Amino acid sequence: MALIFKSFRLQFFAEEKTEPATPRKRRKEREEGRVAKSQDLGASAVIIAGLIAVILFGGWIFDVILSFIRECLFFIGDGTLGRTGWFHSLTMRSISAYGLAIVPMVVGCFLAAFFVSVAQVGFVMTSKPLIPKMNRFNPISGLKKVISLRSLVEMVKGILKALILAIVLYSALRGDLADMVMAVRYPIGPAVSLLLWRIWLLCVKMTFLLLVIAIFDWSYQKWEFEKNIKMSKQEIKEEYKQMEGDPQIKQKIRQKQREMAKQRMMADVPQADVVITNPTTLAIALQYDREKMDAPVVLAKGKGLLARRIREIAEENDVPVVENKPLAWALHDSVEVGESIPETLYKSVAEVLAFVYGIGKKRS
Repeated sequence: MALIFKSFRLQFFAEEKTEPATPRKRRKEREEGRVAKSQDLGASAVIIAGLIAVILFGGWIFDVILSFIRECLFFIGDGTLGRTGWFHSLTMRSISAYGLAIVPMVVGCFLAAFFVSVAQVGFVMTSKPLIPKMNRFNPISGLKKVISLRSLVEMVKGILKALILAIVLYSALRGDLADMVMAVRYPIGPAVSLLLWRIWLLCVKMTFLLLVIAIFDWSYQKWEFEKNIKMSKQEIKEEYKQMEGDPQIKQKIRQKQREMAKQRMMADVPQADVVITNPTTLAIALQYDREKMDAPVVLAKGKGLLARRIREIAEENDVPVVENKPLAWALHDSVEVGESIPETLYKSVAEVLAFVYGIGKKRS
């Protein structure tokens, strides 16, 4: 029982995901649309961009809206309300005026949202999150997402954000309430200016607070994403096998290739003109055709049992076997199967071939 528990415990820790995700795993996660992204950071950037647009283009926006209000007043006073199509004309003019007024804010907010999104996750173009999957329609899986730890964290985070913003809003309004009440006694111009200034300060405070919350949220999202994509050592090994091939299979393939090469090499031994040995541990089979070759070529070579098999095949096919220890070692160390011998060995090999050809002439 203790042995079973120990093996189970070791297996459990072997599958523990403690390793950082590999580049391939990260790339697959991005293709699936799973990235570390904070919605709060994007929302904060949009609000900040809107405020900046108001600072830069506030005067121009005010002039556009004021011009439209004046036009409406003239529109009412010149008797146009009694004409046909006045409502359509007024509607189109209001759409064009207010549309033109919000262009700077819309463009600024769009650019801010785009650049913040790219800065967080890079430029990701994928349609895989839009592909319908059957597990998304599984009510059990949906219930697990609802009651998951992530959902609980998001709910707590939302409550905290709302509570913090409410406290800041209450504190700001309580401090400015007396001044805003006193503004009723001011002329219309100073009163409106004071009211707008207090609203502006409140927006700046709220935006700064949202930005701070968004930075913390981004840090949390990044930490959670890195934790979720961690891999176990076994997963890394399996990924390596998929990318590079199973080492055992590759070893078997190399072994099979060596066996096939040996078979081809042994099949060429009967065509050799001579086999040079040292005499027991090395054997090198040479062939030389004056019409086709510039120099003798090594048809086969081997050590130990392979050398013994080369000698046996040579003897079975009446191929001369010559003992020459220095030449055998030199050929074995410097020439591969299928290659011509180097010039430094021409003289030694020529002497052996001359000896073999001389024996052949005597026999004939």
